[in-house]
Parts: sequence; C-alpha cells; structure tokens
Amino acid sequence: MSSNRSAWQITLIYLIVSALWILLSDNALTWLGFGAELQQRLQTVKGLMFISLSAGLIFFLTRNYLRRRRQQERELRISEQRFELALAGSEDGVWDWQLNSGQVHFSRQCRAMLGFSETGKADPAGKWAELLHPEDSAAARQALRDHLAGRTQRFHHVHRLRHQQDGFRWFEASGRALRDPTGKPWRILGILRDVTAQKESEDRLRQAAVVFDSTTEGVVITDADNRMLNVNQAFCQITGYSADEVIGAKPSVLKSGWHDADFYQQMWQALEQDGNWQGEVWNRRKNGEIYPQWQTINSVYDKDGKLSHYVAVFADISKIKRSEQEIDFLAHNDPLTRLPNRLLLNERLENAIQRAKRQDEKVGLIFIAIDRFKAVNDSLGHSAGDDLLRAAAQRMLARSREQDTLARLGGDEFVLLVDDIQSADALIPVAKRLLACFDQPFDIDQQPLHLSVSLGISLYPDDGNDARALLTHADTALTLAKDSGRNTYAFYTQALTLHARERIALESSLHQAISGRQLRVYYQPQVDLSNGRIIGLEALVRWQHPELGLLTPDRFLPIAVTAGLMISIDEYVLNQACQQMQRWLDAGFGLQRMAVNMSGSWLERGQVVESVKQSLARNGLHAHFLELELTETEAMRHSESNLERLDSLRQLGIALAIDDFGTGYSSLMRLKRLPVNRLKIDRGFVSELPHDQNDAAIARAIIALGQSLNMELVAEGVETREQAAMLTDMGCHIAQGFLYSRPLPAVEIEELLQQQLSSSLS
Repeated sequence: MSSNRSAWQITLIYLIVSALWILLSDNALTWLGFGAELQQRLQTVKGLMFISLSAGLIFFLTRNYLRRRRQQERELRISEQRFELALAGSEDGVWDWQLNSGQVHFSRQCRAMLGFSETGKADPAGKWAELLHPEDSAAARQALRDHLAGRTQRFHHVHRLRHQQDGFRWFEASGRALRDPTGKPWRILGILRDVTAQKESEDRLRQAAVVFDSTTEGVVITDADNRMLNVNQAFCQITGYSADEVIGAKPSVLKSGWHDADFYQQMWQALEQDGNWQGEVWNRRKNGEIYPQWQTINSVYDKDGKLSHYVAVFADISKIKRSEQEIDFLAHNDPLTRLPNRLLLNERLENAIQRAKRQDEKVGLIFIAIDRFKAVNDSLGHSAGDDLLRAAAQRMLARSREQDTLARLGGDEFVLLVDDIQSADALIPVAKRLLACFDQPFDIDQQPLHLSVSLGISLYPDDGNDARALLTHADTALTLAKDSGRNTYAFYTQALTLHARERIALESSLHQAISGRQLRVYYQPQVDLSNGRIIGLEALVRWQHPELGLLTPDRFLPIAVTAGLMISIDEYVLNQACQQMQRWLDAGFGLQRMAVNMSGSWLERGQVVESVKQSLARNGLHAHFLELELTETEAMRHSESNLERLDSLRQLGIALAIDDFGTGYSSLMRLKRLPVNRLKIDRGFVSELPHDQNDAAIARAIIALGQSLNMELVAEGVETREQAAMLTDMGCHIAQGFLYSRPLPAVEIEELLQQQLSSSLS
C-alpha cells in the first residue's frame, strides 16, 4: 500500500468519526430536550471532549508512529552496519547507477579498489569506459547491454580495469537492474570485486596443471593415509597403469620386492623428520617388468601444520642405467668383438699376477696376431675385415677356458691371459688350440678365407713381474714367430729382448742415415748365360752405419717398412741408380737395363709414377733402360688402382719384373693381367741345383711358365758353373749371383765394365 493511499484512508476515517460525533452528539442533546443555555454549555463541553479525544488520539498515533520510525531507523542502521561489515569482510565494493539521471554512487571500498580517493567523484558513464582494458572493453559493454535489454537475468562479467597507481587489475562486476512497470531499467545496483589474486592463482593452477600433465616425470599425489588421489599421464606411461586403476589404491601396488623393510622404514623416517626423501627405487610395471626410478617425495602440510598430502615425483632411469652400463662396457670392452679391451686386460692381468704371487703359481700371456690380415681389408674391404675379426674372436673364445681372458688390443691383435698354471708347458696345448682355430676357412661374404695366426708367449714371473713387461715380451716373442714363417708360436727369451732393443736403436738411427747420406747404392751384375757378358745391373741399397759398419738390407729394410721410411729409401736408390746408369751409358758401356727394387708401400701410395718421371727427367735417362722389381707377394696382393699404376709405368717404357718368383702365392689370372716383362727365379730354387730334383722341377716349371707368357727369365743366386749350365739347358738366358760378382760399389763395377769393354775391343 502506498503512502498517499494510507494517508487518505486515515483522513477519511477521521472525517467520518468526527462527522458522526457531531451529528450524533447534537441529535442526542436535542432528543434529551435540554434548554438552550444548557445545550450551549453541553456543546462547549462536547467540543472540549472532542478536542481532548482528538488530541489524545493524535498523541497516541504520533507516539506510535515515532516509535515505529525510530525502530525502523535502528533496524536500518543495524542492517546497514551488517551490510557494510559483510562488504568489508568480503572486500567487495558497491556501486549504484541511476540510469535516468546518470548519477553513480561508489562505496568507499569500491573507490579504494580502483585507487580513487574517498571524497572524489567518478563518472561511470565515461570513467568506467576509460578504465576498461582495450582487450576487455567490447565484451564488458556487450554484457551490460544484454542485461539492460533484458536478455540476461543479471549483469556479470570479469574484466580488467585500470587502477590509478598499480596499472590494470582484474575485477568481477555483477549487478541487477531495477525496472519500472513497463520493464524499462531505471536503476542498476551491483558489487565490484578485485579478483586479481584469484586470476593469478587460476593462471598458476592452469600452468601447474599443464606442467602436471605434460611433464615427462611421473607425479602421484596421495592423502595423509598414503592413498593415491591423482596421477599424471607420465605416471601412466611409466607404470603401465591407468589413472582409474590406481586412484584410491596405495603406491605399494608398484613394489618390486627388491627392497627390504628397512629400506622403506628409513624412507618414512626421513619423511617424518625432514619432510622429504630422495633416492633410487626399483618398482614393478603393470606388465611385471622391474625398472629403476629416481624418486623425490615431499610432505604437504595445511595452514595448521597438519600433514595433508604426499607428493611424489619420479623419473624412469632405466635408459640412463642402460647407458651407464653401455659406457662402462665400452670403457672396458672392444665394441667390435665385445671382448675385453687393453684397460680391462691390464686390470685382470695385474690381479692374476697378485694371485699367482700369493699362491706361488704362474701366469701365461699369449699375444695373437692374424697373419696377412691387411690383405683381407685391402681386397675385400674393412667391413669384411670386421666380420672376420668377430668370427675369429668367437672361435678363439670357444677354445679358451672359462677362467682365462681373451682380449682384443686393436687391429688384428688379441691377447689371451692364461691364469692358474704351474709351468710354461701348460701353455703349449693352449697355443695349439689357438692355432687349430684357424684350420677351417672362414666364410666371409660367401667366400672361404684360409688364414693363420702367429703367437708370442711370455710367462710370469720368468719373463716379467708386471703387466707391462709381460705384454712387451709377448709382443717381442710374436715378432719371432712371424720371422719363423708365421702360423706358429714362440716363447720369449732374453735374446729376443736385446734384438728388439737393437731394432729400436736402428730405427732411430735410420732417420739420421737418410738425412745424413749414410745410405750407399751397390750394384750386382746380370749376365747373359750364353756368353757371360754383363748386360744389366741391379741396384741394391746398403747402410754405412758409423758404428756398426756396412749393413745389408736384411738388417734395416724391415725396420724401414715398420717406420714408414721405405718410400724415402726407394726414391734415393732410384735417383742414384738412374744417375749412375746414364754415366755408364755415356762412357760407352753396352748395358741394357738398370733394375731397381720397388716396395709395396711406394706403389700403394701412388707416388712411384711421379717419382720415376722426375728421376728419369733429372738424369736424362731413357725409360727403356730402367726396370722396376716388385716381389711376388707385393704384386699379388695390391688392388686394381695399383694395377693401373703398373700399367702407367709400363706405358712410360719402363720394364717390370717380379722378384723372388715362386715364394709367394701367385694367381695365374692375376699374373696374366700384370704388365710384367721378367720373372726372377728365387735363389731358393737355384741353390740346390743340379742335385735337388724338386728344385730342378720347380725351376723348369717357372721357366716354362715365363716362356709361355713371353717373359724373360732371370735366375738369382747362381754360384756355380753347373747351376749356370743347367739353367741354360732349361731355357733361362740371364743370371746373377756370386759366380759372376757380389754386389759392389759403382767404382768397382765400373772396373768390371771397363775390363769387359777392353776385351771386346781386343
């Protein structure tokens, strides 16, 4: 009921009561028949009574009204206080917007949230729009328009407003419009709440949720009773369990059984004392696989300091473990054959020596080298060589005792450590077993390969007291085995040590010999067997050692090969021989050929063609006077590229000869392909002529082979006239040997040539 209507009702009641009083009281006086004077007095009394009753009524009505008004004001003040306290407790601000007048009221809290002073005024129609963040302006305005248009029950929107001092902050604005009977809004009231902290917290929670789900480390959250509340995707991937399978269960479902009760007891004690624990744990996946993980567990406490949760973060370190094992394996093992390497061999050898010392036993060391392994790499490639090494390692390992150690040092070199033996005799059957490993051919790239090994043996304590000495002495013995024809074994002796030291000293001196011009070129005549005349010469190198005197090639050329000095020696001999040959030709000596030995390394490195060209040009010697000799072994083992180099030499007009023919492993197909002019019969097939029928048969076969291939034959090592006569009968026409002359310096050779020239002129 409205105020006007209530007032009119009260007034009407009063008028009715007053009118009835007057009419009824006047009629009553008239009906009683009082006199005029009395009626006049009674009218006065009646008027006074009416005034008194009206005054009393007005008093009581006014008093009740004022009481109710004061009560309402008190209740209103209490309500306002409660509202203000509620707003203050919630830290919300109130705004009241009179849409018709445009006036806005902001509460004190609202002004404080926006950074305005308490006494200032704000114009939301303009200021609110100015305070809005540009990115939020359109959405906030649309939300307000939708509510004012009646499309939403209430206005609610979260947006950024500019604080007067702190830049933009996040606010949640909500309100409801008051509408007139036609539905038109005329007023809107609402609250404003600063949600910046909440927004930042939500962002952090959202980021944490992303990290929680995307991290590669497993995360599990449990309650205080250690029951799982949440797990991330990485947990599921690592353990194999889905989230539904483990939520509500205890982490003990992952136990592997590898840890005892003390391990878990110490873990819980650390959590109780320090609030965290970190360490390596072996758990079990759903499929039963046991795996290692590095785990960190932290205790979570509420604001009252009471334990509320545990958070465990773990990483699967099985790959790291495997990598560590692989690194450790590669540090101590050969990656190709998976055998122990030098480092692990040294450790085991030192341990074996210590055991043998305590138990008065011996330790054997067998140095193993595959014979002619380089030829496999050169002919079939390094991949085939690797396959061969793996196959050889497996064979030798199968023939070794379980307590022994087979190691690979590198290349084709292996070492077998034989432990727990009483004498050197115990190593002989072991060596024979190793040799027998190579009796059967190896099937490499569907091609059978027949190989052998050479073995060098040293013994503790007879040959050394430490690992280094035993390895060195076994290597020295290996050299003896190789020099003895390969495919055999040899024991270390003191004499071998002295020999090895002499080789080292000679190698050091050989470098100085080349630069200090200590090398000498000697020449051995090649004669025509039909008339005994010198028709050619072979250049042979000697070393005029300042202390040891004149050294023959067998003393230093093997050392030069090992030291990589053969090319320098070859080029020196070639230049000296070409220079001397041209001098003798200029002197009128009727020589046909100067033979110079060509090492395999010189040919293999491809330097020989250019060196020959330069030497011929430097000395003015025609190419057809020069002959290069290559041993049968070197000629047979080189690649197609080296065949091309031999063809290039032949095209220059240079003659090519195979030296020591019959001692190597010739392939007739390869021999036919080689651009060779001469075969030199090795002295080993000549020295026993004419008495040894086998040598005679071999010499005759070589001569027949050379003749069938249109090659000249030269017999080496001819020392008797009977040998010369027999070779002549077989069809060999050229020979060299002590029968005619030893290798001599150029001066002495020139005397022979001068004598031959003089006799021919006389």
